[in-house]
Amino acid sequence: MPPLPNGFIPRCRLRDALLEARCRLRLIWAPAGCGKSLLLRECARQCPVDVPLLWFDLQGRQLQEMEWLDCLAAALGLEHADFQSVQTHLQQRQTPVWLMLDGLPGAIEGSLDDCLNRLLQASSCQVQWWIASRRRPALPLTRLLLEGELFELGAAQMALTADELTAVLHGRGQTVQPWAVDELLARTGGWYTGIRLHLHGAGQGHASGHETDAALLQRYLEEEVLAALPAAWQQTLCTLAYLPAFDAGLCEHLLASVEGAPPIDRLYECGQFIEVLDNRHQRFRVWPAITGVLARQVDEAAKQALYRRACDWYRREHQVRPAIELALLASDGELAAELLQQLPLESLFQGRELARVLSGCKILPRDLLCRTPSLLILDAWALLLSGRLEAAAQSANRLQRFLPQPGARQQRELLAQWQVLTAMIAAQRGQPLPSNSDLGEALALLSPAACAQQLMTRMAFIELAQVDAHLETAHDLSGTATRLARERGSLGLEALLVLQHVQLLGIRGELTRAESLLRQLQGELNGTWAEPDLLWGRTQVRLGEILLKQGRYPEAAGHFQNGLHAGLACEDPLVIDAYIGLAALDAAADDLDQAFTRLAQAKRLMQWRNIAEPLYMGPLVLAYGELWLQQGRPERAGQALEKILAHYRGAGACKPPFGSPELVQRLELLFCQVRTASGQDVRVQLESMLKRALLQGRRTLACELWLSLAEAQYAQNLQGKAQMSLLDGLALARQIGLKHALCVCSQRSPGLTRWGKDVFNDATVCTTAVLLSQRELSVLEMISRGLSNQEIAESLFISLHTVKSHAQKINVKLGVSRRTQAVVRAKMLGLVA
Repeated sequence: MPPLPNGFIPRCRLRDALLEARCRLRLIWAPAGCGKSLLLRECARQCPVDVPLLWFDLQGRQLQEMEWLDCLAAALGLEHADFQSVQTHLQQRQTPVWLMLDGLPGAIEGSLDDCLNRLLQASSCQVQWWIASRRRPALPLTRLLLEGELFELGAAQMALTADELTAVLHGRGQTVQPWAVDELLARTGGWYTGIRLHLHGAGQGHASGHETDAALLQRYLEEEVLAALPAAWQQTLCTLAYLPAFDAGLCEHLLASVEGAPPIDRLYECGQFIEVLDNRHQRFRVWPAITGVLARQVDEAAKQALYRRACDWYRREHQVRPAIELALLASDGELAAELLQQLPLESLFQGRELARVLSGCKILPRDLLCRTPSLLILDAWALLLSGRLEAAAQSANRLQRFLPQPGARQQRELLAQWQVLTAMIAAQRGQPLPSNSDLGEALALLSPAACAQQLMTRMAFIELAQVDAHLETAHDLSGTATRLARERGSLGLEALLVLQHVQLLGIRGELTRAESLLRQLQGELNGTWAEPDLLWGRTQVRLGEILLKQGRYPEAAGHFQNGLHAGLACEDPLVIDAYIGLAALDAAADDLDQAFTRLAQAKRLMQWRNIAEPLYMGPLVLAYGELWLQQGRPERAGQALEKILAHYRGAGACKPPFGSPELVQRLELLFCQVRTASGQDVRVQLESMLKRALLQGRRTLACELWLSLAEAQYAQNLQGKAQMSLLDGLALARQIGLKHALCVCSQRSPGLTRWGKDVFNDATVCTTAVLLSQRELSVLEMISRGLSNQEIAESLFISLHTVKSHAQKINVKLGVSRRTQAVVRAKMLGLVA
C-alpha cells in the first residue's frame, strides 16, 4: 500500500462513516482526483492489527478474470488459482479479512465485474470488500443496498465541506475568512484535487494562486484524464464543457457527426466528470471546476456555432429557458429578446431563473429591451423581486411609450399592469398601497395569464394585514390566495404563500406547526429544479429562523448556510436574513467578532448589488443593535435605533419592509432593552406594548416583552412584580418552545433568569398558577359556564374592556385563538371543571 503523500487532506467524516458501516461491500466511486485512493489508505491504517489486509493496486488496468484470480489467490496464500478454489475459500472463511481494490478499471469490462459479483455473493460475512473506482461497477448494488450489505460514497459525498476546508486552512496557519472559503468551494465544487492544486499554488508564494491553479489543473487533466481517452471521447467531453446543461437528445443532435462519440450515460458511468442535475437522470453537465480548462480545446467560431445549434434544438423542443441562455451565449440579442418575452412571470421563482433573467435583460441593448410591453414588464418584475427598486420603477415607467394601445381592452390591461407594478414597488419601499378598490379594479382588468401578478398583489395585502395586526384577516386572505395558486397548479406561487403563512405562524407562536409546514415544503421542492433554487433557499432560511427560536442551534446553522448559498446564487435580496441568522448564532456562542463580520458582509453585498436601502437597513440595524447591547455598548445601539425608528414614527411614517411585519415592534422592544441597560425606567412603555401584543395575538413578541418587563422591574427593585412577569414569560416560552429568547435574556440578566428558573422549578409552585393569574382563572371559569363578556363584567365589577383584555391574555397563554378552544384546553389542563 503506498504511503500518504505530502499535502494530504484528511477527511475524518468519510473515514469514520466507512469504518462504522456494517456491511460486506464499501464502494467509493467518483471521477479522477476525488481522493478515493487516499481515503482508502486512511481507512486501511485503521485496520485492526489481528485482521489481515490485502491491498490490490489495480491502477485502472484492464485485467482478465484469470489474471485477477491469480493475484487474489496469491494474496490469500492458496495453492490453486482457479475460480472454484478462491470462491470456496472466501465462502468458508472463518476469520476476518479486508480486501481492498484500488483503481478498478475505468472502462466497463464484463468479465471482471462478473467475477467480482460471483465472489462477493459467495463470500462469508468475515470477508470485507473495499472498492475504489472511477466508475460504478456492474454489480447488483440495489439489491445489496436493500439487504444492508452496501455502503456507497459518490462524488457528491466526496467533496470537501466548508468546515473541512476551514480546518485545512487553519492547519496551514492561514487566516480564514468565511467568504474566502465560500469562494474556493464555489470555484472547485469541493473537488479534492482542485483544492490541493490551489493550496499548492498558494504555497509557492502566489498571492491568490489563480494562475498557478489553471496551469496545474490543465496539466493534471491532460495527463490523468484526456490522455487515457479515445479521441472521440476527448472531443465529446470538451464540446459538452461549453454547455450550461444538456440531455441525451441534445447530445445526440450535436455529436451526430463525431464518429465513436459515447452516449451521455456511458460517460457518466465511467466517471468522466459528468454530473446529474435532476432526480430522473435526464439532465447533466460537465463539472464546473474543470469546464474552463476543457473548453479551451475548442476555438471561438466552433463555440458560437455550437451555441446556435443547441439553441435551435431547444426551440424546436419548446424548451424556452435553456434556449434563452444559449441565445445570450451566442450573442444573438434579437433571438434572446424574442424568447424572453415568452417566459411566464412565475418562472422567476424557479431555480436560478431570476438571476438569469436579470443577466439577460442587462445584456440586451436598450432598444431590444423596450421593444415590447411584455419584455419590459418581465424586466420590471425581475428588478423588483431582486430588490433594485429604482431600476424597477424606471422600467415600469417606460411602459408609457406603448400608450395608447390599439384597443380599449389592451389599453386597460396595460394600465392595470403598470398600476399593479407601481403598487408593489411602493409596498417594497414601505409606502402606502393604493386603496383596496383601486387596486382591486386593476387586478380585475388583468388577463387570466397574469395569475402571478394577482397573487403577489394579494400577498402585499396579507403582509399589510400582518403589519396592522389583523392576523385573522391575514389568515383568511392567505387561505384564499393559496387556493387560487393550487387551482393554477403553480408550486412556485404556492410555495411563496406557504412561506408567508409560516411568517404568520411565527408571529402567533405556533413554531411546531411552522416547522412542520416548512419541512413538508422542503420535501416538495427538493430536486424540483436541478440547480440552486430561490424558493428552496428561502425555505432553508425560514426553517433556520424557526430552529433558532427553538434553541436548536446546530440544526439552524446548517439550514442558514444552505439558504445563504442558494440565495447568493439566485440573487435573492432576502439572503440578508441568512446572514442575520448566522450572526445571531455567532452571538449565542459569544463570538461577537464573527457576528459583526457577517453583518458587515451582508451590508456590503446589499450595497454592491444596489439593493434598495428600505429592504435591508431596518433588519440590519436591529441585528447590529442586539450585538452592541450584548457587547455592553447600549449608547451605540440607542443612537442607531433612534435614527432608524424616526422613519417609522409620526406623520408620513414608512411601513416596514416586505417580509418583516414585526420590525417596528422589535425595534421598539430593543430600544426599551437598551434604555433599561442604561439605567432608565421603561416599565410603562413595555406594559403598553405587552398589552397591545396580547390583544393582537402576537404570542412570540408577548413572551419576549414579558421577559424584558421582568428585567425592567427587577432593575427598579420591584422583585414581586418582576417575579410574576418572569414566570408569565417563562411559562409562555416553554409552552411555545421559545428557548432562544430565554438564552438571550440570560445573557443580558443572568441573575434574574437564574433566580426565576429556580422559582419556576420549585415543586411548591403550581404550574397552573404560573400560567394564569387568579383573575384570569375567574374569567376563564365564567367563560366555561357560558357567560357573556357583559355578564362576566357585571359579576366581577370590572369594565367590559377589561374582560376582553383578560380573555385575550387567556387565549395567548393557552395557545388558542377562540373562547371555545380556550375552554377545551383549560379542561385538559385541569384549570376548570
